[in-house]
Amino acid sequence: MSTKPATDGKLTASTTAQWANALKTADTAFKLLTTGPRPLALDGRDLGHGLPAREIDLAELRDRLLSKSATDALKDAVWAELVTRARSGDPAWVIGCVGVAMPGLKAVAGRAVQTSPVHCIDDIVSEMLTEFVAQLAHIDIQRPNIAPRLLFWARKGALRVRARERRHLACDPLQMPAGPNIPEKAGPETVLKEAVNQDIISPASASLIAATRLNGRSVKDVALEQGIPAHHLYRQRKAAEKALLNAIRTGQLSVTHLD
Repeated sequence: MSTKPATDGKLTASTTAQWANALKTADTAFKLLTTGPRPLALDGRDLGHGLPAREIDLAELRDRLLSKSATDALKDAVWAELVTRARSGDPAWVIGCVGVAMPGLKAVAGRAVQTSPVHCIDDIVSEMLTEFVAQLAHIDIQRPNIAPRLLFWARKGALRVRARERRHLACDPLQMPAGPNIPEKAGPETVLKEAVNQDIISPASASLIAATRLNGRSVKDVALEQGIPAHHLYRQRKAAEKALLNAIRTGQLSVTHLD
């Protein structure tokens, strides 16, 4: 009996195990670093926010962050310290960050591969992890919602591969593949891309419209991931959609003959 995963593009138990391998490897490394006589830990006395006044290994700390009683302030205090240590150059703390974020990363990966061809799954999960780790060096730890913003970038990494492989719209319309011929009737993603090219709307506004109008995401979710108030994004989207409508009405932007 063959044990090879199905190749019809459907997510099965076998393919779930396949993409889970990359995360399992990271999780195993995390467990090794958080067990034994000298586990990777942070001092609750330094972090405050109701944490025990002792060294807390990262596995226990992860459980505390997942509890309903964990405040946003506590989560940001922990993540600010984790990211700072990851930037020290010690790879153990990079693995520590991945391990603490593992529940969120698994959720992102699960959604990303659910409708993806089997042959893309390894690349999707690999790019997701690569993007997450890359953002540790750049994420602004002075802004709130550090972990959600890191997971936002991880999701973008996953969707970037999926978009490239399946010709689906990514969060950023500028990442869409450009072909030599544009269909006679332009789709919404093509209109967004052309609107950005003509400086009718910004890339950020195009990404927002794509995510919330075409990909079914809520403005509140996007706002949480970016760490900004939702009403700012609602206002940004409204202004961008008004600019698009005006451009279409004046003929600056055509939805049927984009050359």
